[in-house]
Amino acid sequence: MATLNRFAALIFTATTAVSSHASQFEELFALAQANDPSYLAAQHMLESKLQIIPQAKSAIMPAVSGSVNQNLALDSASNSNTYGVRVAMPLRLDAYYGMKVAEQSAGGARVSFEKTHQNLIYSVIERYVAVLKQQNQLFSSLAELTALEQRLKQTRQQVELGITSIIELQDVEASLQQLQVVLLQVEQSLSLARSDLENLTNQTLPDQLTSLANNFNAQELVQSDTLKNWFMLAQIHNLDVSSNAFATQQAYHTYQAKEVGLYPTASISMSQNYSSISGDSRTLSIGISGTFYDGGLNIAQTKEAKETWYASQQQGQALLKTTQQDIRRWYQALDTSHKQIQALAQLNVAVQAALAGKNTEYELGLRSISDILDAEKLVFSAQRNLANARLDLVLNQLRLKKSSGLLNTSDLAQLDQWFN
Repeated sequence: MATLNRFAALIFTATTAVSSHASQFEELFALAQANDPSYLAAQHMLESKLQIIPQAKSAIMPAVSGSVNQNLALDSASNSNTYGVRVAMPLRLDAYYGMKVAEQSAGGARVSFEKTHQNLIYSVIERYVAVLKQQNQLFSSLAELTALEQRLKQTRQQVELGITSIIELQDVEASLQQLQVVLLQVEQSLSLARSDLENLTNQTLPDQLTSLANNFNAQELVQSDTLKNWFMLAQIHNLDVSSNAFATQQAYHTYQAKEVGLYPTASISMSQNYSSISGDSRTLSIGISGTFYDGGLNIAQTKEAKETWYASQQQGQALLKTTQQDIRRWYQALDTSHKQIQALAQLNVAVQAALAGKNTEYELGLRSISDILDAEKLVFSAQRNLANARLDLVLNQLRLKKSSGLLNTSDLAQLDQWFN
């Protein structure tokens, strides 16, 4: 029982003295921002896509051009030179709507990057928790191994004294061999989990990561909002829904741009020229041009753009339903996590009491060693499951916020308080 108690203390304190500092999650996220190639690529892609706005605006802005010519005569004629400046102002409805398309496209690009940002926050947390779960499994397996080794030593002494049979000794030895195999698998899983987080941050992790503090209270995550309120928050903040809203507006402005495609376009220009031969000249030009017939191209393009706009609206409705389903899923998962923690806490007490009772019966010869080994496994399993359930509770809270579009760096600061 001493080994079990030490394991229980270890798995809940989870090495708070090792590599514990006030802002570990914020620092891990900062490292991920600086080292994750996908995130860095998304940053450059955002800057690239934002350049569509000045490009689109250039189509409705005045254009200034100029020219200088120096003519050198190769015969007896005299040399001449000319220069000119021209300012032209285009008047195009399609260019105006094209600018609107660009603005919506840039808005969608910002939302897309924000989703990448939010995904990176969650990825850091999720990979960190994955390491902690494997640490819990390792602590549990090592504690169980220590307990089995003590049982093996005790059983060997009893066999030598003729108190118990060789069969019970073989049961303990078989359990010990099986656990050693499990331990190898756990060590491999822990190594892979650590590698996942290290690849994201490009930083070597400490030997043990800090887990939830002893004073963490699951009631801090009691749902204060109703499911309906979470739906309303997601409708406003969910990044997929927001991205579709920009895409729908973009499709609408594209439709507008195509619809006016056959309208005449106009331009006004003012030019001033100088020639060493003819002198100064100024010109004001007003031009109007248009297409009388394009073989039905504009009509087809306009219909295509209109149907794309309608499709985007329907896709928005589908996204909203999917988002609401995700909200409902994680809302219920959070409620289930609370109930699981309460049930596992009660189970933890019950299995320890059952083990104590079976130990007494074993000493009286009423139980076999197999019964004791099975009871000890239940104790270790209950302690491990309780520790992991507390981690799942935190993850489910973050999944609910992520689905609602509310996950941000302030959640990292909150986690630093809980995991300290």
